[in-house]
Amino acid sequence: MSVSPQKLSSKIRVLSEDLANQIAAGEVVERPASVVKELVENSIDAGATLIRLDIEGGGKKKIRIMDNGMGMVPEECRLAFSRHATSKISRFEDLQTIRSLGFRGEALASIASVAKVRCTSAQNESEGGRLIVVEGGEILEEKDVACPQGTTLEIAQLFYVTPARSKFLKGDSTEFSHITQVVTQQALANPNIQFHLTHNGREVIHTLPTDQLHYRIAELFGADLAKNLLEVEAQSGEYQLRGYVSSPVYTRSNRSAQYCFINGRFVRDKVILHATQQGYSHLLPKGQHPVMFLYLTMDPHLLDVNVHPSKAEVRFAFQQDVHQFVAHGVRSALENNQQVSVDLSAREEEDIPLQSHPIPPSTRPSYQVPSWVDKPHQGDLSQVLRTMIGSDSATSQVTWFDKAPTPVANLIYSEFEPLGQLDLSFIIMQGKQGLLVVDQHVAHERILYERFLGAAKNRKVEIQKLLFPVAIALSPGESELLSPHLERLLELGLELEPFGKNEFLLRSVPAILKNGDHEKLLRETIELLPKGAHEDVLHEKYEQVLIMMSCRNAIKINHPLNLDQIRKLISDLEQTSMPYTCPHGRPISLLFDMDDILKKFLRK
Repeated sequence: MSVSPQKLSSKIRVLSEDLANQIAAGEVVERPASVVKELVENSIDAGATLIRLDIEGGGKKKIRIMDNGMGMVPEECRLAFSRHATSKISRFEDLQTIRSLGFRGEALASIASVAKVRCTSAQNESEGGRLIVVEGGEILEEKDVACPQGTTLEIAQLFYVTPARSKFLKGDSTEFSHITQVVTQQALANPNIQFHLTHNGREVIHTLPTDQLHYRIAELFGADLAKNLLEVEAQSGEYQLRGYVSSPVYTRSNRSAQYCFINGRFVRDKVILHATQQGYSHLLPKGQHPVMFLYLTMDPHLLDVNVHPSKAEVRFAFQQDVHQFVAHGVRSALENNQQVSVDLSAREEEDIPLQSHPIPPSTRPSYQVPSWVDKPHQGDLSQVLRTMIGSDSATSQVTWFDKAPTPVANLIYSEFEPLGQLDLSFIIMQGKQGLLVVDQHVAHERILYERFLGAAKNRKVEIQKLLFPVAIALSPGESELLSPHLERLLELGLELEPFGKNEFLLRSVPAILKNGDHEKLLRETIELLPKGAHEDVLHEKYEQVLIMMSCRNAIKINHPLNLDQIRKLISDLEQTSMPYTCPHGRPISLLFDMDDILKKFLRK
């Protein structure tokens, strides 16, 4: 049975200007942060040295941007709201040599089609300026006014014309966090410009103009991060690279502190990110990412920025050359700086081989061994089990058993008797079923996680007040992300008090974490916090915080335990609801079957 084509109008027509602008707005204006990005880029292109942003209601209610740039002459103000009206390019060849941030001429027309816009601009204060009021793409008012040099734009009721679009926006704090990120990117790209950002009257960012990039980074991210950066400087042919990367021991669990700029434009580019990761090579712990502020400069002919309306993506004419240049530049910075050192204790525990170096005593948490306790004797047991498990590279290909050791799921730990430790990392136990190997780190992680979870549910987390509160400087984005969660974090034992513009005082921690690295704990907690406020998301994220806290405080590998401590650990493990896997899902124990052992010794 054939289906007749849907009967629409058979005539091809040109869309109305209003409809075309609203369609274009869907690409250019995704959320309030998109508006801020486009307008701040216009201010920078206009030569502004001061840009002030006043935001209300996360940008959904009002966005007000003022600059002291060159402004517009009165007759250009109306033209600026026309689609594809721009002063940046005039011919096709200009697309190959773009040096400005904006060039499409779509931003103002797109924004004005979905919001209420009020624009005043003047090139000379003594000659006055022009006021334009546009609502839903229609100019409602136009007149001469007295105003200072520069341009001021007020954007109100974003998406009031298309209410369905506004339903997809997040809460005020989430939307403003995106705006904060945009302003942070532009402030890093233009340290010579003074930025001032407020939200509902509260100052969030206030930078001073400087020719020192390092100073601008410290302004936005704090002195602690800035002092852990290594300078990058390289040049080869048409390419120049400068900026900063963090030492391998100062990392983050995500890429939130990675900023890359090409010819002054913030970009998200996989080639640069991969090259940076390759520059660090094996120095980074698994799952950890460096902090970076990289500024790549090249001839505009060597890249295409006209890839997407957001202008955050680029294409390189010689991608492999760029990759090699950036990777080499980062690697040279790491090799030439004396601060660089490889600290294996910072690696994820599951990735450290059995032969790794012992963790310094100062970093060992809980279950501390008294000085008068002798280490349990390991003797030949260590060598035999090392071969059986296959941990030595020379014997890792040897198969000792017909059946591989299996993760356990139903045994009773108390039926096994502890013998000691393997490499101060694994507990060895014997029983009728065979030989049991327990990962002491993940076992303790399971115990701590269930304690944290139970205490948090009952809101009875035991708190340890810090004798000296820890002052922690955050970036504006981190500060905005943290602020809505202070009450909930207090329920988890983390008491934080706002201190200054983007600083917090950590006054208490869960008692079980009193000996940990409190600043690192807080920063990792912030990285896990959700940007949205949906209850399911909140529950999932807070559970990840508990898992992280348990992992960071659990017994590490290369940590000696005597037999009494081993028995206590196993007893605590057996009382948990899930004693066979850690909160990440890794097995806690492996069983070497007794029948298989007997068979190998020709006793069966």
